[in-house]
Amino acid sequence: MSNPTDIQNFLDEQAPYLSVVEEVLNEWTGEGCLQFPTLMGSVQLKLGWDDKTSRAKEPIIREFVRNHSTWYVTRGAHGGIMRRAEKQKKDAERAAKEKAKAELTAAIEAEDARKKAAQQATAITPAGADNITE
Repeated sequence: MSNPTDIQNFLDEQAPYLSVVEEVLNEWTGEGCLQFPTLMGSVQLKLGWDDKTSRAKEPIIREFVRNHSTWYVTRGAHGGIMRRAEKQKKDAERAAKEKAKAELTAAIEAEDARKKAAQQATAITPAGADNITE
C-alpha cells in the first residue's frame, strides 16, 4: 500500500520545473505551433539540466502541457503546442467555411433543379397531341 506522503512529496518535487515550463510557454510569442523539442531545450537551459534529466522529465512535461487549460497539443507534420484560443478560432473558421460551402452547394443544386423543371415545362409537345380525343 502506498504512503500518501510519498505521493505528495513526488508531486511537490514536480512543481518547480513545471512552473518553469509554464513560464517558457507564456514567454513564447510566435505564431503557429511551438515544437516540443524547442520547449524542452528552453527548459533544459533555464534549469541547467543534462540530457539524462531532460529525458526523464520530458514525459511528465508532455502530460502537463496536454492537460493544460491554456495550451493545446496538435499532431502531425505542422503539429506542436499552440494556444487553445488559436485552436478554437481555427476550428470556428473551419466550421464557418464548411457551413458556407454547404449552403452554396444547396443553392446551386436548387438552381439546377429549378432550371431542369423549367426545361421540362417548356418542352415541345408532339404534333397533334392537342387534338387527341378519348
